[in-house]
Amino acid sequence: MNRRDIVIGLLFLIILSGVVIWRARINSKNKEELIVPQTLSVEDQLEERFNLKIPEDVDKVELKDVTGGTASGIATRKFENGKFELSILSDLSDPTEGKFYQAWLVKGNEGEEGYTTVSLGKLILAKGGWILNYNSKTDYREHNRVLVSLEKALDKNLEAKVLDGKF
Repeated sequence: MNRRDIVIGLLFLIILSGVVIWRARINSKNKEELIVPQTLSVEDQLEERFNLKIPEDVDKVELKDVTGGTASGIATRKFENGKFELSILSDLSDPTEGKFYQAWLVKGNEGEEGYTTVSLGKLILAKGGWILNYNSKTDYREHNRVLVSLEKALDKNLEAKVLDGKF
C-alpha cells in the first residue's frame, strides 16, 4: 500500500463523515420543526391545578386578568329546578395583608341605567387556588358578567377589579 492509497482512503472517510453529520443535522432540524409545543387552555390548566373536572352541562366563561398580570380563572353557572349555581376557580396570587378577593355578578354597563352588581362573597384559598361556590334561589342569568376584585372591606362597593369575564 502506498502513500497515495492512504491519502485517498482518508479523504474518502472525511467526506463520508461529513455527509453523515450533515444528514444528521438536517434530520434533527426537521424533527425540531415537527415538535409543536402544546399549550393547555385556561380550563384545562385549572382542572389540572384543582384536580377536578369542570362539567360540560354548564355555562362557562374565562376570567381574564385586567391588571396586566398573569392571573386567570373560569366561572361556571347553571340554573336548574329553581336553583342558581355559580362557581369560580382562579389562579390568583395571595392578596396583600388586610385584603381579600371578592366575586361579583354584574348586569348592564357601568354608568348606565339598569346597572346592578351582586356581591357573591369572598373567594377562599383551597386546593392550591382561589375558589367560590355560590347558590341562590334567585335566577341571576341576566347578570352576564363576572368580576373578581381585590377588596379591603366586605361591602357593596367594588374596589379594584382583578378578573373579568362575560357569559
